[in-house]
Amino acid sequence: MSDPNEREKALRDAKQILMQIAHDLNTPRNIRRAARDALRELENEELSLALRAANAIDILQEITDDPQIPTFARTAILEAISLLDIIAKEE
Repeated sequence: MSDPNEREKALRDAKQILMQIAHDLNTPRNIRRAARDALRELENEELSLALRAANAIDILQEITDDPQIPTFARTAILEAISLLDIIAKEE
């Protein structure tokens, strides 16, 4: 996945997943907050893309163990983590 266009697509897809979680009122507030925090981290232009992805992954991994997280949200978060993991390992 060394093609910059593929990296951008993975980033766009991960952001879209996180935006859906952040705006889903059926998802607990702390999970939505973590999704917003991860999005904010991804948009921090002061850091490299790989570092932004790694920081977002850290935020998301903390909430995957939360017992309140609905199955659909956990699945979506794990999908976002896998996309971001590819980006984090690229650079």
